[in-house]
Amino acid sequence: MQSRRDQVQAYFYVVGRMTSAVTHGRPDVVRPPGRRLSTGLAIGVLIAAVLCAGFGVYGLFQPGGNTSWRTAGALVTEKTSGARFVYLNGTLHPVLNLASARLASGSAAAPTSVSAASLAGTPVGAPIGIPDAPDSLPSATSLNRAPWTVCASPPTAGSVGPPTLSLLLGAPAGPEPADDEGLLVATPDGQESLVWQGRRHRIGGPRVAAALGYDDVAPAPVQPGWLSAVPAGPDLVAPAVSTPGAPGPTIAGRPSRVGQVYQVSNPALASDDLYLVRADGVVPLTRTMAALAMSSGGSTVRVGPADIATVPRAAGVELGHDLPPVPPRLVVTHQEDVPCVRVDVADAAAPVRIGTLPATAVAAATVPAGTHTPGVQADRIGIPAASGVLARVASAPGAAPGAAFLVTDIGVRFPVDDDDALSALGMQGSSAVAVPEQLLELLPTGPVLDREPALQTRSPQSRAGR
Repeated sequence: MQSRRDQVQAYFYVVGRMTSAVTHGRPDVVRPPGRRLSTGLAIGVLIAAVLCAGFGVYGLFQPGGNTSWRTAGALVTEKTSGARFVYLNGTLHPVLNLASARLASGSAAAPTSVSAASLAGTPVGAPIGIPDAPDSLPSATSLNRAPWTVCASPPTAGSVGPPTLSLLLGAPAGPEPADDEGLLVATPDGQESLVWQGRRHRIGGPRVAAALGYDDVAPAPVQPGWLSAVPAGPDLVAPAVSTPGAPGPTIAGRPSRVGQVYQVSNPALASDDLYLVRADGVVPLTRTMAALAMSSGGSTVRVGPADIATVPRAAGVELGHDLPPVPPRLVVTHQEDVPCVRVDVADAAAPVRIGTLPATAVAAATVPAGTHTPGVQADRIGIPAASGVLARVASAPGAAPGAAFLVTDIGVRFPVDDDDALSALGMQGSSAVAVPEQLLELLPTGPVLDREPALQTRSPQSRAGR
C-alpha cells in the first residue's frame, strides 16, 4: 500500500512533467522549469539591497540637501539644537521667542524641522523679535473661558502684613452670603466697605459703621485690587439735605427741623415707617437710610399715622436707591476662609458673586512672571498650564469692542495690535471673551504683540520671553 509521502511525490512528479511539457514542449527536460526566473529574481533583490545600503551609508556621512523649507516667511527649527529661525528675503534670522516667530512669518503654521546640513550655506542675519514676548502660546482650542476669581488671603497666623491678592482662573465656586447678608471689608488704609449682592458700598466713617451696627465687627482685610473687582454702588453716608437744622413743616402741631427723622407707628399694620424732614416736606426712608441719617447724632421723633398724613411729600426725591433696605447681617470670615470675588467672563449678564474659598484652594496660585504693583495688581496668579485667555476689554452695550489682550499661563497680559496679529498667533477675534477692565488691570502688562516690532533686529543679549 502506498504511503502519504509516495502520493505527494507522485503528485509533484506529474505536475513537474506537465509544466515542462507546457514551457519546453517536452515532459522530460533535464533542468527544472523557471530556474532562470528564480535566479534572476534573487540576483536583482541582492543588487537592490546593496544599493540601498550604499545610499544609507552615504547619507550618514553626507546628509542634507533638503530645500523644500526655503519659502518666504518659513519658520524652521534646527533638528539637533532646536534653534528657531525665520526665513526672510533669503536669510535665516534667529528669533527670540515663538510669538515673535509667528508674527514675523505672518503664519501660525507649525515649524519645519530641518537638519543642520540642509541649513548649511544659507546666510544668517541678526536676531529679530520682541523681547519678553511669550515663548509658549495657547492653541485656539485651549483658550480658557472659565470664571475669574479674585481672593484676598489674610496673613498667616502669628504674622503681620497686608493680605495677599490672588487671581485664579477656573477656581471652584465657594459658599455665598444669603440675600440679607453682607461682607465687611477694609483696605490697608483703614477704609471700610460693605459688600452686598455683588456691589461695594463705601462706609462714610466710624459713626456710620456704628449707626449700622457694625462697630464691633472686625472687617476682613483686602487689597484695593480686590475691591476694584467689585462694581461700585452708592456710598453709605448720611443723606444730603440743604440747610440742616432750618425750620421744617409743622408735624403733630409742633415745628420740625430739616434733617430730623420721624418714626410713624401704625398698630393696625404692626409696622413702623420712617421719614426724613426736608425744607419742602418729608420723604420716606428705609431702615438703612434712617440709620445713616442719624449717624451724626439725634434720635427719631415718634408720631402717629394721622400726624404725618397731612404733611406734604418732598417732590422728586428718592433716597436709598441701590442700597440695602435693612442693614445686612455680616458674614464673619475665619483664618481658613478667604473672601473672593467671582466674575463669569463668558456670560456678560451674570452678576458678580461674592463668597469664600478654603485657603488651601487659593494657595495653588503661582507668583506672576512680570513685575507688579503690590496691592493694586495680583501677587499670585493661577492659570492652568498650556492654556490662556483671549480677552477684550468689556465695553458698554452698542460701543465699539475694547482692546484685545492675550493672557498666557505665566500670568501676563500682552496687548494684541490687530486682527492680523491675532491670526498670525493662531487665534480669531471672535473667540475673545469680554473681561472687565478692572480685572485685566490686576495682571502685569507685557509688550505689544505686532508684526512690526517682531521684525526688528535685536542684540544677542535681548532676553526671550517665557
